[in-house]
Amino acid sequence: MTRDRENIKNKEMLKIFLKKLSIVVLELAVIAGGLYYLAQKKSIHKFNQIIPAFEEMIQDSNQEKQQPFPSLSQPVDKTFNWEYKGKKYSLDETLYQSAYDYYKSQPKQYSYAESLPANWEDEYYLMFLKSAEGDNTISDLAKKIQDLGKKHNLTDNQIVDLTLGFVQSIPYDDAKAKDILAKKGNIAMRFPYEVLWEQTGVCSDKSLLAYALLKEIGYGVALFAFEQDNHMAVAVQCPQNYSNYASGYCYAETTSTGNKIGVVPDFDTEKNKTVSTEQIPAYNPDQIQPKTQKLGPEKIILATQGKQYSGIIQTKNIADQISRLKNDMATLLPEMQSQKNTIDQEWKKLENTKDDADKYKKEGDIDEYNSLAKKYNSLLETYKQDVKKYNNNVILYNRDVKKYNALIKQ
Repeated sequence: MTRDRENIKNKEMLKIFLKKLSIVVLELAVIAGGLYYLAQKKSIHKFNQIIPAFEEMIQDSNQEKQQPFPSLSQPVDKTFNWEYKGKKYSLDETLYQSAYDYYKSQPKQYSYAESLPANWEDEYYLMFLKSAEGDNTISDLAKKIQDLGKKHNLTDNQIVDLTLGFVQSIPYDDAKAKDILAKKGNIAMRFPYEVLWEQTGVCSDKSLLAYALLKEIGYGVALFAFEQDNHMAVAVQCPQNYSNYASGYCYAETTSTGNKIGVVPDFDTEKNKTVSTEQIPAYNPDQIQPKTQKLGPEKIILATQGKQYSGIIQTKNIADQISRLKNDMATLLPEMQSQKNTIDQEWKKLENTKDDADKYKKEGDIDEYNSLAKKYNSLLETYKQDVKKYNNNVILYNRDVKKYNALIKQ
């Protein structure tokens, strides 16, 4: 047994030695080939010329990999229009085809050497948030929005709202969202510059743009990722006791207009997007209501420190009222829809009973007619009571809608 173990051990050592030897031979062959190529390319004739030439080749390789930001060419003027507190805002920004092509060609896949780093998500999103050296688009745009806010006498908190409104006004890319849901290949995320150029984006694209702008004007920011719902939102630093998820950051939805900072919207499970907090129309029994649910659980990514957004203190009361109204309406709506189905069925019974009674009356069968007439009157009384209950609920619902819409305007 001992001898067998020694033989196995010796054979294993021999295998390891031969494997290492083959690797060394292969590496030497690669080095020799590389040196030969280098000597031919650089016309090297002396040994002391190899190291400087090798260093130059590595430097050239790194420069090619980094792809320096191009000179700005082919300018295109982009106009952004949005509303804030009932006022219309407009901003013109000159973008460049060369810059757009640069960002579009940049790597968008996260790569790592061995095992996946613990902070890989931070590193991945940072790939898209780092502006190229020589590109001042985000800083210039942030300043323009600030100047626009100051021109309209907005406070610092309101300028944060104005910045979010700017990003919200960029149309949501429904086509891309549909492809993501359908898992059609590898759908790449956009750089903020691409979102500005293409003037569209899904939740992650627009959240990164908002993150970059808010950070540029000095605020602490973070990203809220909801992996279960395939959703992402930006967040701005705010007082701890007013923050969402006890995180120290207030949720800010970027995908649609009307969503307020600190108010987490419902999630439409069929469209895989958040429900906008725009005004709700008065009750219509034929309207199709989205199937919604609450977002969660959340993951906080790339949290940074900076100025705090204190506007949440003033809007917290409004947000609570909006939430209560939404809950009330969510309770009333299915009840009204059920009542509507009931009174529709009752009305059909009334019509059928009346037709039968008229038939017996025409045939002269007074007993049957009187029996159906009594049944008809009983059904009619029930119908009237149910219609009254239904109408009362409609009044309550529309009253809540009116309050909700007034709060949304604020």
